[in-house]
Formats: sequence, structure tokens, C-alpha cells
Amino acid sequence: MRLVARRFCALVAHPHVEALGELAELLGGLGLTVETARSTVEAMNKLRSQAVHVLVANHVSASFDGVALLEASVLHAPEALRIALVSSPDEAVELDYRPPHGGTIIRLVAKASERSRLVALVGEGVKFLTLVEDQRDLVRKLSLDQTKLQRRETLLDVVVRERTKELEESYEKLKAANRQALFGLAEAIEAKDPYTKGHCGRVAAYSLVLAREAGYPAEGLETLEFGAFLHDIGKIGIRDAVLLKPGPLDDNEWAHMREHPSKGHDIASKISMLHPIMPAVRNHHERWDGGGYPDKMKDTEIPLVARIVAIADAYDAMSTDRPYKKALSLEECEAILRKTAGKMYDPDLIEVFVSRHLGALYRDDYEGLEYDGAVASS
Repeated sequence: MRLVARRFCALVAHPHVEALGELAELLGGLGLTVETARSTVEAMNKLRSQAVHVLVANHVSASFDGVALLEASVLHAPEALRIALVSSPDEAVELDYRPPHGGTIIRLVAKASERSRLVALVGEGVKFLTLVEDQRDLVRKLSLDQTKLQRRETLLDVVVRERTKELEESYEKLKAANRQALFGLAEAIEAKDPYTKGHCGRVAAYSLVLAREAGYPAEGLETLEFGAFLHDIGKIGIRDAVLLKPGPLDDNEWAHMREHPSKGHDIASKISMLHPIMPAVRNHHERWDGGGYPDKMKDTEIPLVARIVAIADAYDAMSTDRPYKKALSLEECEAILRKTAGKMYDPDLIEVFVSRHLGALYRDDYEGLEYDGAVASS
């Protein structure tokens, strides 16, 4: 199905004409207007002369520095999706040590024969660009309507009600589109590591049932669900060699892996509709005793949403098969959670989770539980 990319423009920069033609054809299939450049000078000239929403550049060759181009593009296209093409995880190591003022650059590891993977990544980006435009259009529409209503004090009540209903319906449609795009981003995160397939959805479900059972405010449940779904968004910035390593990580690799909450916070901070979920993204690895990361928060200093997601995340990790371990039974998981209550996790929330056997939500090896609480729709 062809995406409706509207007025979005992509700029592809690559020194080889064959690759340039292939990449332009792939992005053109998404409905984007595609410009091409064989040099960084040509690319910068096009950036100065027209609006660019997606910028794809080859990494580095003898006479072509794609990373420098992507960094410089921030001045002319600050909101653009920037993608660096590399052929192996060992390339573009400098991207892991870039200063924050260079803007977000996504590294796509793909050999020449795998360039079609770019379509899925840019497709998700186009969805977000479309949502941002829809939000701006809605704000402009609401502003114009408010001005008209203020000037027409004699407008009949029935007309006001009909107009309000129409705007509410438009807002609900936009919320549904936002939800779909956010869940699509979560799936893109999981696609980097096939062993965690479904993890984001399960963590969101466990978080919702725990929040409801713990008396979490109903008006905050949707934001909590989004935060739980995207709690690992920062893993987009983790090197594949570390994220996909089949064995134990060494100290340096663990240090890099522990950067994902901060990386996720940085990503969320640049997307306005993700701002409400930033505490769940940044602080879901804090510990009740203050020994967690990245902010060394302790007990109730840790945002409640992050405390909930931390328990859901830990339970799902224990209760599912991973390449390096077998899934634990419900009883084994609950015993570990009780043991770590007051050390790693909020003891009151652990009591709710364990005493009511909320972990049985996705377990088919546990019989005798009847749970009447609401379950997440994902």
C-alpha cells in the first residue's frame, strides 16, 4: 500500500550513481518527492534552497563525509529525519560519541543488497511527520474557530455544539493515529532484537493492570501505556554489536547499554507528543535503594510511572525465554520480586503485583487464577 507522503521531500546523498538511483527509487515508492546529490557540496546547496524532511547519506568514503553532512544539515532542516547508511556495525563508530548539538542521527546497518530496509524506517518517519503536520493543522483550525466564535456572540447554541462535536471527533481520530504510530515505533525497536518480540506490548499490559490495581488515576492510564510501550526507545541508539551480543556483556558494553534510558529521553525530548512519557523512558532502571541509573533516584523520588514500568519490565524479562536463559515459572518470578522488594522495587507495588498474581496475564502454565480486572488492548 502506498503511503500518502503529501508535501514531504527526501534528499539522498551518495557518491555512487548506481546506489543513488536505487535509493531514490525506493524512497519514491513511499510517495516522497526525492532529490539526489553526488557530493556534500551539492547536497548543502539543495538544503539551502528547499525544505527537506528526510535526509539519507552514505557514511564516509575517500571524498564523501556523510556524517559531517548530516550534522551540518541541522542548521537548514532542524526537524528532518537524518539517516546514515553503513554496511556493518563496526562502521560509523564515531556516531556513538557525537556531541548532542549535532542533532539525532539514526544509523541504518545495511549492505548494498539490504537497502530495501530503508523503506520501513523512512515509512515510520513519514508517519510521524504526517502526525506533526496534522497536529499543527488542528491547532490552526482550533485557533481560527475560536476567533470566529468570539466575534459571533449571537451564534446559536446548537451550532456551537455541532462544531464542538466535529472537533472532538477530529481529535479522537488524531489520537488514534498517534497511538498507531507510537506502537509502530515500538515494533521498530523490537525489530532490532528478534528475541524480545512482543516485549513492549507485554510490559504495557502488565503496567496497565498493575496501575489499575494500585489505584493509578484513570486520566493518566493512556500516557502510562504509551510510556510502557516505548520505555526502551533509547535502544535505537545502542550499537548492534552490544544489543545483539549472544553472550554476557563486559564492563564497557554494560556501560554503553546503560546509556539507553538517557538516549531514549533525548529522543523523546525532541518529539512533542512524547514529552509526557519521558519519566517512564528515563527512569525505569532506577532502584528503590538508590543504586539504579541514570539519576540515582531512590524510593518515592522515582516517578510512579517509572516504578510501575520497572516491575513490569523485570517480570517480563524473567518470565520469557531469552537466548541465554529459560523462562522462570510464575511462582519463581514472584519469589524473586518479593525478595527484591524494598531494594530494587517499590515494596507496595510489588505486594499488589504478587499478591494478586498479575503476572498470570500472559501465562498459560498457571491454573486456578480468575482475574476480573481490565486488560490492556494492544
